Amino acid sequence: MPLTITRFAPENLSSAEVTKSLTTDRQSASYKFEYFAVSGFGAVPRDLLSFGGAQWEDLLITNWSPDVKAPFGVFPVLHIKTADGQEIRLAEVIVIEHYLAKQFGLLGENEWEELQIKTFYSSSLYLRERLSMRVTWNYKEVQEKALEKFFEKELPVWIETHTKHLKDNGSNGHYVGNKLSLADLMTANSIDHFKCLYKGDEIVDKIKQGSPEIWKVKETVDSEPRLQTWRQSEAYKKQVSNSQLMYAHSGI
Repeated sequence: MPLTITRFAPENLSSAEVTKSLTTDRQSASYKFEYFAVSGFGAVPRDLLSFGGAQWEDLLITNWSPDVKAPFGVFPVLHIKTADGQEIRLAEVIVIEHYLAKQFGLLGENEWEELQIKTFYSSSLYLRERLSMRVTWNYKEVQEKALEKFFEKELPVWIETHTKHLKDNGSNGHYVGNKLSLADLMTANSIDHFKCLYKGDEIVDKIKQGSPEIWKVKETVDSEPRLQTWRQSEAYKKQVSNSQLMYAHSGI
């Protein structure tokens, strides 16, 4: 498949000029998020854009074009139109999520809080990716055994370690401090992701029964009014429905 590798920023701009465009009058920036009409890697970025009250729209990919135009030839891609009219692209979902979290104040109040938030974010992301690689998209004949190992080892360790840290933070529904962060969003969205998977109800039940502290994080995220508005939209509901259909046919 031929690729059209696009630039991240106009070639006539220096690094300093791109930085200035990104940081000047951030509230006036607008965004287009290019991804498929599923939750997947789009769930957290869409939550971040909704929580931040950003001017944004979904660029939904309905067919994989034979001429893919993206910095790495894959999606998602975040298109940023800065206040001074520059067009800048970000690729790789982790980079997109960290950028948007910083834009909207979801990386803590200082460097130590930011490091903690990124740590818990990474831990939840890694749990989701291990499940995806070892179970969801594994060979069908080994999925059951792989899921059994996930239940015996990876999931209990994640529950135990996250519960301890949440208790240390006062069991207040947040990983760090007393306000919403990227870590909270990743854990809540990971639980929503699990719901779409094979035996997902069993995974979610083990989390809910095993850790009221983790479940409180999910409830806190779900009760955020700006997120509720997005999640009540037809676009969001369609993406969840499409995800459920997609994962119903997982396995190799």
